[in-house]
Amino acid sequence: MPSQNDDAHRPSRQRANTSAFPFGNWRRGRAENAPTPAPPAVSQPIQFEALIEALTPPAVPSLTVARSLAAALGSIGAHSPPPRLSILHPILFKLCSAESPAPLQAAGYDILTAFLEANGPSMVSTADRLSCLSLFVDAPWSQELWEARSRALAALINSGSQTLGMETQILRMLASWIERAFDGLAVMRTDTSHEDRLERQRSVESLTALLIDLVRRPEFVSRLTEDDTAGVLHLWEKLLDRALSMSNDFALSPPSSPLVEPQSSKAVSPPKLPSHRRHHSSTSVPKLSLVKHPADIMVDAYLTYLSERIVALAPTYLTSILPLLFRSLAFYATPLPRISLQVPPPHQHSLEQRVSDLLGKLVAGPYASHCKILLKRHFFPRSQDLHVSIQTSRGALRTLRMSLRRVLEGRLARGYIARVSSYEHSPAGVPTHLALERGLMERAWAPDEGAGWDLIRFANVLARAARTWISQEQEASPMEVASHREDVLNEIASIVKDDIQAMDERGEGEEVDDEEVESVGRVMRELVVYVRTLKTPDGGLVPISLNRPEGSSPFLSAIANILAQDFKTTPLFPVLPSIILSLADHLPDRDLSQLLVNMADRQLLSPTSLAWLDDWSSILAIPNLFSPTRHTTRQHAMDHLQSVWEFVKDIPAYRKPLAELVFDVWKQHSPNELEDQTALVAWNLLADEAVLRLVERHADSPGTDECEARESFCEDILDFLDSVAREQRQDDDDDAASILTVESAALSPPAIIPPANTAVASPVLSRVASEYPMSPPKDALPSVMSLLSSLTSGMPSRSQSKPRRSTNDMPLPAEVPSPVLTAIDIPSTSTSTNPRSVGAVIAMISVFSQLVFTPLAQSRSSLWHARLVFKDLVELTSNAGCVRARLTALQFLMRLRVDRDHRLYFQKHDHDRDGHIAALAALINRAEAGPNTVEDLMRDEEVRRARPRVPQERDGRRPSTGRGGPRMDASRSRSRVPTRVLSTPMPKLKPREQMWSIPEVLPFSVAASDVSSEGMTSYDPTCPGTSESVLRSSLYLSKLVEILEGEKEWEILSYVLCHLPTQLANKHLFCGPRSKLVIAKLVNMFCKGLSDNSFARQVERWPENINARDAQGIAFHTLTVLISYRRCLETVQPLHQLVEVFLHGLSLQPSTQRCCLHALSLSSFELQASMTKYLPRIMEKLSQIMSNSTMAVHIIDFLAIVGSQRSLYVNFTESDYKMVFAVALKYLEQHNRNDGSSSISWALSQHVRIMSYYIVYVWFLAVDMPDRHRHVSFIVRQLLLANSGRSDVDGPTEVAFDWLARYTYASADPRPAKSTLDEIVMNPTLQGKGSEPAISEKTWILGNSVVTIRALARRGWIEVLSRRASGLTKFLVRAENVPMVPLGDVDPDLVSISAMLMMDREDDGDEGAGDDSTEEMNGNGDATVDDIKDALSKTAVSSPSTPRPDPVTGYVWSRSAPSQRRKEVAIDPSYFALQLSAYPDKRPAGRGRLVTDKSKLATFFRTFDRMPVIDTHKVGVMYVAPGQEHETEILRNTHGSPAYTRFLEGLGRLIYLRGQADVYDGGLDPDIDGEYAYAWWDDIGQILFHTATLMPTGDDPNCMSKKAHIGNDYVRIVWNDSGKPYKFDTLSTQFQFVNIVIEPHSRGAIAAFSNNFHEHEYFKVTVQRAPGMVEFTPVGDFKLISAANLPQLVRQISLLADWFVTVWQSTDKDTKREEIVTNWRSRLDAIQRFRDQVQAADPVPEPDDSLAGQQRLRDFTTAY
Repeated sequence: MPSQNDDAHRPSRQRANTSAFPFGNWRRGRAENAPTPAPPAVSQPIQFEALIEALTPPAVPSLTVARSLAAALGSIGAHSPPPRLSILHPILFKLCSAESPAPLQAAGYDILTAFLEANGPSMVSTADRLSCLSLFVDAPWSQELWEARSRALAALINSGSQTLGMETQILRMLASWIERAFDGLAVMRTDTSHEDRLERQRSVESLTALLIDLVRRPEFVSRLTEDDTAGVLHLWEKLLDRALSMSNDFALSPPSSPLVEPQSSKAVSPPKLPSHRRHHSSTSVPKLSLVKHPADIMVDAYLTYLSERIVALAPTYLTSILPLLFRSLAFYATPLPRISLQVPPPHQHSLEQRVSDLLGKLVAGPYASHCKILLKRHFFPRSQDLHVSIQTSRGALRTLRMSLRRVLEGRLARGYIARVSSYEHSPAGVPTHLALERGLMERAWAPDEGAGWDLIRFANVLARAARTWISQEQEASPMEVASHREDVLNEIASIVKDDIQAMDERGEGEEVDDEEVESVGRVMRELVVYVRTLKTPDGGLVPISLNRPEGSSPFLSAIANILAQDFKTTPLFPVLPSIILSLADHLPDRDLSQLLVNMADRQLLSPTSLAWLDDWSSILAIPNLFSPTRHTTRQHAMDHLQSVWEFVKDIPAYRKPLAELVFDVWKQHSPNELEDQTALVAWNLLADEAVLRLVERHADSPGTDECEARESFCEDILDFLDSVAREQRQDDDDDAASILTVESAALSPPAIIPPANTAVASPVLSRVASEYPMSPPKDALPSVMSLLSSLTSGMPSRSQSKPRRSTNDMPLPAEVPSPVLTAIDIPSTSTSTNPRSVGAVIAMISVFSQLVFTPLAQSRSSLWHARLVFKDLVELTSNAGCVRARLTALQFLMRLRVDRDHRLYFQKHDHDRDGHIAALAALINRAEAGPNTVEDLMRDEEVRRARPRVPQERDGRRPSTGRGGPRMDASRSRSRVPTRVLSTPMPKLKPREQMWSIPEVLPFSVAASDVSSEGMTSYDPTCPGTSESVLRSSLYLSKLVEILEGEKEWEILSYVLCHLPTQLANKHLFCGPRSKLVIAKLVNMFCKGLSDNSFARQVERWPENINARDAQGIAFHTLTVLISYRRCLETVQPLHQLVEVFLHGLSLQPSTQRCCLHALSLSSFELQASMTKYLPRIMEKLSQIMSNSTMAVHIIDFLAIVGSQRSLYVNFTESDYKMVFAVALKYLEQHNRNDGSSSISWALSQHVRIMSYYIVYVWFLAVDMPDRHRHVSFIVRQLLLANSGRSDVDGPTEVAFDWLARYTYASADPRPAKSTLDEIVMNPTLQGKGSEPAISEKTWILGNSVVTIRALARRGWIEVLSRRASGLTKFLVRAENVPMVPLGDVDPDLVSISAMLMMDREDDGDEGAGDDSTEEMNGNGDATVDDIKDALSKTAVSSPSTPRPDPVTGYVWSRSAPSQRRKEVAIDPSYFALQLSAYPDKRPAGRGRLVTDKSKLATFFRTFDRMPVIDTHKVGVMYVAPGQEHETEILRNTHGSPAYTRFLEGLGRLIYLRGQADVYDGGLDPDIDGEYAYAWWDDIGQILFHTATLMPTGDDPNCMSKKAHIGNDYVRIVWNDSGKPYKFDTLSTQFQFVNIVIEPHSRGAIAAFSNNFHEHEYFKVTVQRAPGMVEFTPVGDFKLISAANLPQLVRQISLLADWFVTVWQSTDKDTKREEIVTNWRSRLDAIQRFRDQVQAADPVPEPDDSLAGQQRLRDFTTAY
């Protein structure tokens, strides 16, 4: 409908003509029937007679004549007698007959009216009146007749004064007329004109006014009977029933004339007159008549009637009066303002005020008691017409509400007056005058205050009424009925709300009666029942928000306002929580969570509250408590439950009921229900209760006699946990629920509009606007049910484009569109959910942990039950209800460890301190791989470099992409094309989401983590049989074998594969006799499955880019650890299978090759017999995979280790050795071609090059000397190929050629040792004679060697020194051409004779002997017999006889390095020739270059002879005693455990530092650093170990001297007996590169001098590297090695590490392209520089064929 104020659509009308407007006709609304002007006046007698005669029957009446007669009768004066009424009777009966036309009937009634008004009441007798009364026949209502007839009746009865004997007839006649006139108003017909409705409205108003006028007259009322009164009341009842049954928005027909603007009579919106926008000259237009709502007419008339008659009516009539008034009040009911002492605003409708006033007088009047009874009766549905019953109940409740409000306002007024009066005092203490309004005083002491109007008296009946209305059946139109029924409940809720408002307005000192609080609770408990029945159109629950209590209907708003109380101040806190919890499924998560916080603050959840268990029962029964929509509520509930549980845990009287309550609730949960981490509080509670009940039951009898009885609550809980853990979920086929994660979206409500103040409670009711609408929104919905009705009918109340409000009832900003939420609220935080079986498993873990890892483990009964729980947990790893539950059990079991005393503990911290689990997880995309492996560097390089195709392995198979790369299904050979499979492939199952990854967050917590059990062990050496204190680890290990054999779930299998190696490294856990059998089975299973590639083929759901080969690759790591269990294998065949499987692994992906190479390196020490058998095949395989540069460092490490174990290659053939040389030399070729295309870094490439030469040297020495020359040609060729493309070979190759020349034909040491023969013969002082020099010396440069020859002038002795890059060779010979003069001859050769006799005695290297003897020569310098005797005696004293060295007993090596004593020395003649040749100079052999400048020689010799002839290394060794962590206390140790001592004995040889000539001392000073040290050497290198325990501490408390050596070492060996992880930076130094940590495989303190063989059978070796340093050792993350082989492995690792760190340091941590220079290379460079200097000073002329040239060539004196 267009707006009433809009003139654009209003039809135009002419300007009003007020001067010619016929007033009388306007009232009738019949302008077309306006009477014509009266005829000219005639004489009265003639007029009367003629007119009467013209109308008297049988004359035909004329309308004009009839009207003239009426006019004539009205103009009769006092001097003219009127005609008698009897003369007019025939005319009146004729005209007023029903057969007469309506105009004639109207004229007849006008004649009667004119006659009666002209003659007065005295001229008409009672008989005449009775006869005239018959003229008013029972005819239908007529627009033309009703006014004339009503005027005639009024004139007949003289407005009620002349009704004697006609009272009953008149009342019936009026009732009939009123009803017939009202019929047209009550029924909406399309053929009814607007003017007709206006006439009917005037008719009803006129007739009812006439009726009221009659009953206003006492003489009239006094003659009425009871039936007359009842009839009148019945009339009102019928009329009001019809009027009030019409809707408030009763539609009126549009006006047919522009003069009338109809208005609706809505109670909620009073009618507004149209705004007048015309010129002020039109204000003369009379006020327009408005069509009223029928109820407005009838209620107004009825109230007017009652105002006249209510006092005189008997109380019995209240039965019919009150329901009509209730209905009228309900019809006009408008929202009431908030209870306040301020003057309330006026009601929006005057009739509502009148009805309210009348009802107020009735219920407070003399019949108050009767009215209360009727009032309560009408609270309930009483009529067959449910609509009438609803209307009546609403009015009755509104009446009660207004009465209660008056009482409440009176209380507030009195309280206010009392407070004000207590403040207003004069200085003398006298109360001052109070300036109070009169109205306030009247309300404070209202007359009806003592009438008992309070909620306490009406609470029960209101509760029953609410219950009755809620249970009322809905017959027809259920939606509409429910909507109106909600209005009834809203009135009840409003009564409660008013009472709560009054509570809030009370002063601080005014207390609220507990009974009043309980009354509110009783009513609210019934009202919320209805709220729980409300549904949204899609079947969901209607949301209610306490944070913003504006509901979709007035009722819901009232309920929300009532419940939204501040628990800190409201007196309703004893009753509100339970009521709110009953509506939990309707409330948003935020409101429920705040409720729990408030309840906890008020101590309602603890035993201090009597109803605490009931409250907990309601909380735990909240629907969807564990759904994603209840995250915050669940969090608070479980947090409070945890705190309450901790409070009552030690009080059995409170603890047991709470535990039983939780147990009962948890048993009712659905198996398909999902839970998050918060639910673990309840599961742990059940676990705690089970343990406590067990402890209480066995408190008096700690034995195991009563353990078999399973009838207690403890066993009920354990059985329940076990059954829930095995529950199968319906959707577990996909197991999506087990990994379900609800994530926060951008449109989540908390993210859009955060709460205004989340730290405080919901806003209190006093701060919420009252129900009185100040400015109601235009689109506000009347009720929830009306909304449902509109949505159901397909007519939405809002625009379709407007999104629906979220379920948490949080309004959104206007500028942000509201998100359309689904049936669940999206929580604000990310939360993962799990099936119930996971919680049950966690509870069982808690039970086991408390029984084992707490002092309860001292009880045998606890251990007995713990063994049962452990058995159940083991079974659950394969039989649990879902994969997540199985994984949870594994997460616990695979972290179990034992210490050195076999005591069980759960390892939480440092669970993967070696990083092995993370490394394995990274292989299958379950962890981030660190940049510490060669494969990682290669992968990064591949990412940076574009490759045309996927790299192929040597055997044609593509490398595994298990580490994240895309997997390509290719054939095993490049030349083979996969054949087409014709059979239908099996459908590939969808892979599961990842359930675990590294870093791993455990879903459970364990009591006393990392604390050894006081009773449970894995093995009892004193009692190997069955014992309650021994955990059956073999049972668990058997289950793992079962999983590994047939597991189909990748999540389970991958977890076991990644965690099993670390657990197996704890050898004390599986050392029982049964475990040994299972270990053998495990080894056999792995060997079989990996050999035939059947392992892990049964897995059904493979993740993307992961397949069985990746699983097999991880399995090799477990096999590597199983090497340490070799004693569990009874025969040698399984050991052979292990090596064979590792050999098979070399054909797999690079990560597996790396693992197998490490395992084979370990097997070189531990499985030497098997390695000897398979080593040739291994070497052949290495030659096939060597093209992969990422494997270079691992292959080189393996070859170095094998080369150090001679027993492994005793059966090698020439071809086998060639394969070794080929591998090493191939890497040299790769390094020399390193143009940026290499996959490894420069530092690693440098290390590989150095180690490749090292491999050539080690393995060349391994070849028997007679066979070495056969390999020289191959090696030389490969070296030259490695230098192809260059103009000259590089320095390392020159060194290699020189080294080959040294060791091909001899096994002599690289440096000569001093001997007694040399000291005597070549002593110049003994050979001197006069001024003639005894010894002559000359030096030549031959290629890359410097040869010095010294000769005795007269004795024939010649000393030849060949200085080369690879060493120093010294020959002492005697020319037999010079005869030796024996004794007895003249001038005998005493020196030669004595030297020959002493040549078998070694010289101790005392250089002072020659110096002393020089002083004792005779004056002329000639050696006498006495001189020689004296020199020999000193030599003999300084060279005591020493026994042969024994490395086991720790023989002390002193002076020189006696390498000859540990090897078989042999020399071929070719050796001598090669040492004196210019080889490997590529120029033709010729004469050497004689050095004539003696000054340059001295400088060169001094510098060159200080250069080591082999590589030297220094390594620090430290012992960490039990409990030590700081560097000072570690360095101050002067001894270690026996195992440590044995390790040192095998690590090197104990040397005596004083006078040491050839062994590298590592910078140790015997006077400061001690006289002894451990060292190891061979023909290639020497290692000096800076052993902290051998260095004296002295007066250095901070051990700075020790730290000066060990802190500067690149590599440190740490023997860690501390029982704690050794930190990488324990020793504070800038040289933090590599730590080789040796520690027991099992944790625990150990005595410093413990020598238990079982403790030291195996050790775990780990290598700690500096950040950014790649892996370069065969240790990997860790290795287990036997004590016998530990020194050899560690020595080899320290050698490799020192080489790599040297390269790493020289390249500035692999950031600079610097080339490392070895000692041999330095010697070569020094020789070449010296040669260049000599040639530059004395250039050699070019050869020519001239005589001069031939002369220079033939003249040998220039060269010799």
